[in-house]
Amino acid sequence: MTANRFIGEVDAPEFGDGFTIRLDMNGQAKLEAEHGEFEFLGKVYTGLVVLSAKYITSFLSVALRDANGAVVGDVPAFSVPIEVVGRKCLDAFCLCRYGKDNETWVASNEKAKKANPSKATKA
Repeated sequence: MTANRFIGEVDAPEFGDGFTIRLDMNGQAKLEAEHGEFEFLGKVYTGLVVLSAKYITSFLSVALRDANGAVVGDVPAFSVPIEVVGRKCLDAFCLCRYGKDNETWVASNEKAKKANPSKATKA
């Protein structure tokens, strides 16, 4: 099974065949309740969430899905660097929230900033 990016899925073969990472509104609400809306979103926005085992484990507990699409809940061990899984979580978050993977979303924001700089940043 291949992840369906149109519904926000990211392949997660690190956890076994058919595993994907997909955040939904229920999962996001659980993360915000656990960590606080602004703290969690601020760390996602700056990319810091991919550095934290706490946030990655929390994210996977609500977004890691088996081949049937069911949320696994308990995060199984994985053998790749945590940064690899963190980036996949960040992609899943951005796909859920913005319909784009993280790299595309960041690039579009940079392009928008260059096209329309605010008065506050002018010298």
